[in-house]
Amino acid sequence: MKNRNLRFLVTILIVRMTTAFMKLIGLKATHFPGQLAKRLCPDFLSRIEKPETIIGITGTNGKTTISNLVADMADHFGLDFAHNAYGSNIEEGIITTLIEAGTFFGKQRKKLAFLEIDERLTRVIFPDISPDYLIVSNLFRESYLRNAHAEFIYGVLRENIPAGTKLILNADDMLSYNLAEGHEAVSFSIARLAGEPQFTRNLIRDVVLCPSCHQPLEDEFIRYHHIGRAHCNNCSWRNGPADYELTFLKKQDAPEKEINANEMDVADELAVSSLCWQTGPGEELFPFAGENMLDLYNSLAAITLYSELGYTPESIAGALAGVAIGKSRKEIVKIGPHTVYRMLAKGKNPIAVTRVLDALMKRPGDKYVVLLVDTSVKEMSSEDNVAWIFDADLDLLAADEVKQIVVAGMRSEDIRLALLFAGVADEKIVSCRDKEKSADLLRTGEKEATIAILYELYSESISRKLVKKLQQRWDGK
Repeated sequence: MKNRNLRFLVTILIVRMTTAFMKLIGLKATHFPGQLAKRLCPDFLSRIEKPETIIGITGTNGKTTISNLVADMADHFGLDFAHNAYGSNIEEGIITTLIEAGTFFGKQRKKLAFLEIDERLTRVIFPDISPDYLIVSNLFRESYLRNAHAEFIYGVLRENIPAGTKLILNADDMLSYNLAEGHEAVSFSIARLAGEPQFTRNLIRDVVLCPSCHQPLEDEFIRYHHIGRAHCNNCSWRNGPADYELTFLKKQDAPEKEINANEMDVADELAVSSLCWQTGPGEELFPFAGENMLDLYNSLAAITLYSELGYTPESIAGALAGVAIGKSRKEIVKIGPHTVYRMLAKGKNPIAVTRVLDALMKRPGDKYVVLLVDTSVKEMSSEDNVAWIFDADLDLLAADEVKQIVVAGMRSEDIRLALLFAGVADEKIVSCRDKEKSADLLRTGEKEATIAILYELYSESISRKLVKKLQQRWDGK
């Protein structure tokens, strides 16, 4: 950390006054204070005092959920910490978080920080912030405009992770697992669960060659995309074994029965085997309140972190019992005879959309789907390239139990075309350019069904309005 010079002190004074004024007039002041601080003092992040322990969370998918989950668990443990839950995961949001966590002139009041960090911007942030621990959830291709090549993002991380940072890696991710080279690291994985097919094929598979010698990999088990287990016959590379492995799911009231992977929403307990527990090697049980594979990975990442921080399995289980997974990204509402799932499906991210669709299609019964996944709101953005949607596994929606698909947004006709290419029947698809009118186009019957509203980040407020419209239609509320 550099010395706090006069420019830094003047900057933080101006930012404090600006933030107070913004809050006075009802603005959130989550991103702008950091933006202003950086503009007035370009090396502000290097000068502000940091907490004693910094835990970073990055990766393509799941970092926000993991970040919120570990922070909620920290609340259970009574820890006092900083967290950019309401800011952004880029430099300006992190600056805002550190300002809020400090004294008037920037001395730190918190000893601990959980910082969600955009994986591409680690090259900007890590020179000034050196995490003690870094969770990497996974690395996939994402936006064509930012990081469409997963190995490019891997390279950014590999070149910029500080030498003293301890890594917590997803061993099932054949790409990010390799970040362990040259670092102290532990990993987590999920064994092939009961009822899981040995191989799942998706449109996207970014890792088919050995990361070490670039010869073809021999697949052992593919959960989805490049998540699974494989080895190289040429150089003996393999991903794993992991230090923490989730081995099976169960229900507390039926402990002798292993829950099938397709029924994981009924599971309330998971078993994790490790040699690293504070209480000694073995298999430990933890509560589970999720309903899909991503929830399992997110829970396992949190369990691994707190074990490495020195907490016992019993205390970790107690913390998990009191928190909800992904509550900021998912809402479940009962409306009339139907269950409405309002879920984030990150725009410009074909793998995130595919994973949400896959989880949706595992639910029994009829389904009605509203897609709000392009990045337009009131007008078309210059960034609204929708080529990515053709990489998503939209053929999942061609199933007979999907009764209607409403596509809304300025690029709705492009997404409709992608659905047709994926084999979805034309008569099932209704499109409109105004997202707020999409609820009016739903034609649900009296039969119990699932209504899924999949929204990208900028359509979050609109998705809430749609739920209210449906409540008014069915319940008169």
